[in-house]
Amino acid sequence: MQKFTGLQYLKIDIASNYGLDKKTWDERLAWFEAHKDQLHEMLATAETPALYFAGVQAYEKALAGEACGYPISLDATSSGLQILAALCGDRLAAQLCNVVSTGSREDAYTGIYQTMLDKIGVEGRIKRSDVKQAVMTALYGSQAIPKLVFGEGGLLTMFYETMKEVAPYAWELNEAFLSMWNPNALINSWVLPDNFHVHVKVMGTVTERIHFLDEPIDVTKRVNMPVEEGRSLGANTIHSIDGMIVREMNRRCNYDPAAIAMVWDALQGVGTAGSDEDDAMVMKLWAHFKESGYLSARILDHLRVDNIDLVDEVEIRELLLSLPKKPFQIMTIHDCFRCLPNYGNDLREQYNLQLALIAKSRMLQFLVRQIMERTDITVESIDPEMWQEVLDTEYALS
Repeated sequence: MQKFTGLQYLKIDIASNYGLDKKTWDERLAWFEAHKDQLHEMLATAETPALYFAGVQAYEKALAGEACGYPISLDATSSGLQILAALCGDRLAAQLCNVVSTGSREDAYTGIYQTMLDKIGVEGRIKRSDVKQAVMTALYGSQAIPKLVFGEGGLLTMFYETMKEVAPYAWELNEAFLSMWNPNALINSWVLPDNFHVHVKVMGTVTERIHFLDEPIDVTKRVNMPVEEGRSLGANTIHSIDGMIVREMNRRCNYDPAAIAMVWDALQGVGTAGSDEDDAMVMKLWAHFKESGYLSARILDHLRVDNIDLVDEVEIRELLLSLPKKPFQIMTIHDCFRCLPNYGNDLREQYNLQLALIAKSRMLQFLVRQIMERTDITVESIDPEMWQEVLDTEYALS
């Protein structure tokens, strides 16, 4: 993974907000050097002018030796597809969305769009924006949006064939979620490795006929009821993992040094005792780790000298050593992460680590067993060693 100085991250951020966010780091830095004397004049043509202008002001402050106080932005490159690829070990899908490096800054939507163009030719007159809309929704189980985009003819068939070709196992997992639907369920529930409990009510549509001024009117409302078929399991499962990644990024990047010091003390057999609540949470989180293979950093808030023997100290040391050397604040909006420029390398490393830990884990098996209420299901990664490459991937955040 390439690393940069804080000043270089400011330059990259300015280039990205001008509209070069899909270019490589080197291309963005080269663009900045070529245009650094015209930055203010180019504001009118920036793709996101407010952020571009804020970045330019921060850069000028940095040149003057002042603290800029401006957080750069780094976005996940299609987080839903990234999570699907990591969950099942789909290398083709992982290459499509920068979970593993290809040597370029990949854009999944452009890649799928280009693959379709290669099949049908430019005379097919499909747009990248339409393909993006179809991909984003299809990966969460939607059939309606792809039909709206491509119609019900050959283009729709070609779209599905392309998805199976460029992301075969991620697409298979997407379809598998449809088969997990329980037509008798009133609620779908599961627990994530950080002990976050997900409860999603099953909502159906009921129509009642009422009379107003002697005229019959049909009134439709949504109620909690079993439905024969549902397409929401895949979307809700992936979104729940997405949310867990945000929580883990906050725990890892903005940790409390005093709390971490207490855990190191506990490993040395010294320190204060914890509460019954601490013990209970350590046991819950450790049980989730044993089943899922993913150890949440939340456990660090509850480890004390009198409960450290409940866990494997080797795993805890590995977790501690994976944290950034210094804590730093981050701001998150879904899969957009912002931090001060000097922490850009740490932010990217921590995000890579999250994807790698998911790829290394048994997260998918852990969740599917809960969703289907069966403990005899075995789910194995297609590429169990892929996680090692994920650690050094270049553009998972870009």
